[in-house]
Amino acid sequence: MNSRTVPCIRIDYSNLYPCGTLINKQIYTDINEADVDEFYLRFEENDEQKTIFRKWTDELLQTNDKDIINNIFEEYRRLWRSRKYGSRFFDLHGREFQNFAINLTNHMEQSEWRQLSMSKSHADRRILRSRVYAIGSRDDIEWNGKFIDDTDERKKKKLEMTQHLQSLELFDWFAPNYELHEFNLFESDHDLEIRITRQGTQETIEELYQNMQNEPKLIAWVNFAASHNVCGSYSVDFGGSQEEEVATNCDGAVLLGTLGYFVETGLKSRVRGRWISYKTGMHIPPGGNYWAITKFVTGPFHVDCGMIATAFADFRHYIPIFCPYSERKYFYTLIGNVKNEEELEKRCIIDIEGVLKTCLAKQVHTLVTGASGCGAFRHNPYVEAKLWKKCLEKKEYRCGSLKQVIFAVLDSETSDNWIAFRNEFSTLQNIENKM
Repeated sequence: MNSRTVPCIRIDYSNLYPCGTLINKQIYTDINEADVDEFYLRFEENDEQKTIFRKWTDELLQTNDKDIINNIFEEYRRLWRSRKYGSRFFDLHGREFQNFAINLTNHMEQSEWRQLSMSKSHADRRILRSRVYAIGSRDDIEWNGKFIDDTDERKKKKLEMTQHLQSLELFDWFAPNYELHEFNLFESDHDLEIRITRQGTQETIEELYQNMQNEPKLIAWVNFAASHNVCGSYSVDFGGSQEEEVATNCDGAVLLGTLGYFVETGLKSRVRGRWISYKTGMHIPPGGNYWAITKFVTGPFHVDCGMIATAFADFRHYIPIFCPYSERKYFYTLIGNVKNEEELEKRCIIDIEGVLKTCLAKQVHTLVTGASGCGAFRHNPYVEAKLWKKCLEKKEYRCGSLKQVIFAVLDSETSDNWIAFRNEFSTLQNIENKM
């Protein structure tokens, strides 16, 4: 395959992506401690919002009574459903709503946080996502959600936030005007341990961390990212994808949000609500990805690990305004037949290889991924699994730090995603059929 393949989407929307000569770029280098807060997205709430959220917060601070707490939660849900207020009233980037969400969830058990995260109610999800966004973007809140009064402890938290910001890096492995990048690999090629599990991404990472915590081995997870919207639709009344669920249980959405801006006008915003777009030149390029060190904060313990935010090719049907960047027209006919199998595979492979190249560049030991692109982006899971196997068999990815790849496919046993990856990678020893 020509590693300098330029997908048509990049030519047609060249202003959205990096300039085309980039392999990697550290986003934040010299950060003044006093300026850390300025990097994060903030929403300025109006007087009515502040009044309501502060009232709820004050009531929560004065009670431990479960009935009173549940009544406050129900009042929030009622306003969410009301015509007067609705979901737009509750922005997870607003400080007073964050304070309410933190104080509400601090009355809950950890298991209840995970229930909020996976709830079918967008009101419930917004509470959990606001909690995590506050934790990841504010130095007055500890990683466990407790408010910090001590000056030294705030400095310690700010230092960690700064380190996460400085870890944020954009890789553009297949930039069209750049020479082929070669790694200096010193290890002999080795076998990769490949496993497949029906657990979710976060649960798989937590289990790995427990088993490896006495060993200095870096775990990274693949964030199935949207190339143009920061974390897809995490901030509006949609958002049940892998990125929107997993990246909002750690500070991944917080870090990527520093590269975006609010979109509050236009038909899409009127229908869906306030959403976040990447800044011009910062959209995730084909074959490229963002790397960052993230911390999961909603599980039974906290886990530091790498995030590789990759925008796998979008093969959804083109819908003006709502789905304008579909690549389907380049590879499929109007009736859904593939135009050229070889070109389609080349397009999918550069995203997979981009992930693996970033693993080598950042010295990743264990990669957690899944059925990439096989949800909303309409990839064929049988083709995707075959291409992952083809890439993982290449010698260049077996001569570096990468020793283990785990496919976390959170689907039923009868789903095409599970069957495709199980058939391609499984042996009796490496299937973990647990949820």
